[in-house]
Amino acid sequence: MSAENEKSARDASNVFPTLADGISAAPVPSDSEERLARLRTANTWLAVAFVLLCGVSAAAWIVEAREEAFWVWSIGAAMVFVFNLVLWRALLREDDKKARRIRERDQRYRQTLALLPEGVTILGEGWRIEWVNQRAIEHFDIRPKEVGRSFFEAVSDERLRHWLFERSFTHRYNMMTPAGLQLEVAVIAPDARHMMIVTHDVTERRRVEDIRRDFVANVSHELRTPLTVISGFLELESQTGGLAQEVVDHHRTLMLEQAKRMKSLLDDLLLLSSLENRDDQAEADAEVIAMPRLLEDVVREGRALSLDHHHISLDCEDISLVGQADEIRSAAMNLVSNAVRYTPEGGSIRVVWKRKGTGAALSVTDTGIGIEAKHIPRLTERFYRVDKGRSRGTGGTGLGLAIVKHVLRRNGGQLLIESTPGKGSTFSMVFPEERVFSEQI
Repeated sequence: MSAENEKSARDASNVFPTLADGISAAPVPSDSEERLARLRTANTWLAVAFVLLCGVSAAAWIVEAREEAFWVWSIGAAMVFVFNLVLWRALLREDDKKARRIRERDQRYRQTLALLPEGVTILGEGWRIEWVNQRAIEHFDIRPKEVGRSFFEAVSDERLRHWLFERSFTHRYNMMTPAGLQLEVAVIAPDARHMMIVTHDVTERRRVEDIRRDFVANVSHELRTPLTVISGFLELESQTGGLAQEVVDHHRTLMLEQAKRMKSLLDDLLLLSSLENRDDQAEADAEVIAMPRLLEDVVREGRALSLDHHHISLDCEDISLVGQADEIRSAAMNLVSNAVRYTPEGGSIRVVWKRKGTGAALSVTDTGIGIEAKHIPRLTERFYRVDKGRSRGTGGTGLGLAIVKHVLRRNGGQLLIESTPGKGSTFSMVFPEERVFSEQI
């Protein structure tokens, strides 16, 4: 194996080390291979003996010992033929065993490769597709009839084609498929004619990395704004000195508001971190929650937040819920406070707790600004904002729905969102039957 191929095999071994080592390593002779070599050597010596026998017989024939030469040649030839026949049959059996072992090993390799989470595409001479596992079919969208054809008839990515032709396999190739998958491609090339392409789907990993990067950037931005306001006012007062008392009072009021904003943000971050670090299901500490009583408190706080600028109503069946009371209260309050923030003055907000199907649902419906459908799948991402300027103006932290999502995951529920721009939204926390019962508390 060339130095370049060895290097590419080592690099690809990061994807699947055992397989890469098996392909790049030199074959170790087994007992059966040694036995086969001895049989072939013995057969060669028999051939040499037959040639010598023919020579001796020819010499005897020349010196006119014709009868003796005939018998020597006949008996010797018969013995050589019998021994050769025995050895030849042994050789055939060994060759058959070797071929069977190769087939079985190849089958085991392919069965192993078929179960891998990575895509594996094996190419033969002329870039011909010899075999693909199911994951590679999904990654490259290879159809069954394309197996046996050129790889480039099935995959039309020109940048991938150039990378493979360059045979610079010391680094991995990153590609985006037409289906939107982000793949890392590595190659194991044991020789110039054969190649194994290993693909790893990194779509989810990249998405998480993007979310983490956005999270850090958003936290920094959310904290920087109030800190800038507070530090700016403090510097102004310290440098100017004799400010009018009404200006000082105004600055202190603004600084207090920004300090409360930072505290609210940090409280939500700590709550979200706490929810993420706990067990997914809150079974151990679950309690029976009197939902009518809890929702009356939530609606009362919502009206206080609204300052009577909205009409907030409660429609509540006498149904109890099994879960974490503090967490359910926090999630419900987040939904109500969001409805207050995004509903214009004079609008209405309706809180409903009732049976739904085999379970129950807590829904908060408003007559607010509504949300476009393209934004709904991302609403539970931390700091995701439909309208960044308007969202920050309402005083929210951008973490409310992320908290609701984690609360529901821990309490066996799910969040459903329905919205029409300009007409309003409905956010529903839906719980299964095993979490709900109707006995009086």
